[in-house]
Amino acid sequence: MSLSDSSGNTGTSDLPARYGTGRSGMSPMAQRIAVIGALVVAVATAVWSTVSMNVGRLEFQDVGYTIESDTRVSVDYEVTKDFDATAECMLHALDDSYAIVGARIVTIGPHEGSTEADRSQYYSSELRTEYRGVTGIVDSCWLVED
Repeated sequence: MSLSDSSGNTGTSDLPARYGTGRSGMSPMAQRIAVIGALVVAVATAVWSTVSMNVGRLEFQDVGYTIESDTRVSVDYEVTKDFDATAECMLHALDDSYAIVGARIVTIGPHEGSTEADRSQYYSSELRTEYRGVTGIVDSCWLVED
């Protein structure tokens, strides 16, 4: 059932007079300012998250190994850390059944550098083994609190 006057109109033309006209939206200038503001916030957030994720982060990677003898393995590896941080890494020598035949913890102290690329340094360490190893790896690294 609908309400209508005697002429059959439902009265929808009276709505703007009764309630006022709707908003026309933001002006083009306000839209531009809102878009530019959102872009500035997005870029600032991306830069902040990238910088904050690299600070204090420690990464390591095996580079290679050399089987020196039946009782000695040399492990080459890369460690990426902050310049002033000290890290320790657990190195393992493994035999052909992946059993640990040698282990060593090495300490990597602070180093000089000024660019992001200088955070990565290459190292080579020797391990003594009980039996002949077939590979040498970096098992884990962690930051040491001073």
